[in-house]
Amino acid sequence: MKKIGNPPEAQWPSAEMVEQLREKLRHRIAREELESAFRLEALDRLITVLQLEPTSFQRLWVEPLIAAGATMDVAIASIVASYFQPN
Repeated sequence: MKKIGNPPEAQWPSAEMVEQLREKLRHRIAREELESAFRLEALDRLITVLQLEPTSFQRLWVEPLIAAGATMDVAIASIVASYFQPN
């Protein structure tokens, strides 16, 4: 028969490790915010270049991708990436 003992105590990360993890998280959040800002700026430029109203752009470009199963973020990222790819 197997003996059931006390489970090992949870070990918390050191203060130094917590600070390193916090710093990594701050960098990740800043990078994601910057990427989002670049995407929105590129999307605004795309709408301007195409000379479309935002509602028309939504109807013609974004809604078909959403209907195909993409999320709004994925649809916008795909549109921006496809338009601004180097030839």
